[in-house]
Amino acid sequence: MQLCYGPMACLTLFLLLTATGTGADKVHNCCTEVSRQKITVPIIGARMQKKNPPCVKAVIFETEDGEICSHWKEAWVRHTFIQLEMAKRSLNAQNTTTTST
Repeated sequence: MQLCYGPMACLTLFLLLTATGTGADKVHNCCTEVSRQKITVPIIGARMQKKNPPCVKAVIFETEDGEICSHWKEAWVRHTFIQLEMAKRSLNAQNTTTTST
């Protein structure tokens, strides 16, 4: 299954996903440092974290071992984040279709 139909489509989707509303009132625990190392444990979810000092801009991957703060500019991070978001949207669309029939 192909999740993106070209580099520009992937980049556009990534930019749209990162342009979310402010959540300054929700910052309790955040990433203050990020890793560039590829994650080898199973990833079960992800979310973006905006820069809001002391928090840094990051992708927070939810794994079976806990949360990992990853550098948002790493190609593997962007690719994995987009794949997870596309899979989530596809699953939501399937659930909507199933419940409406």
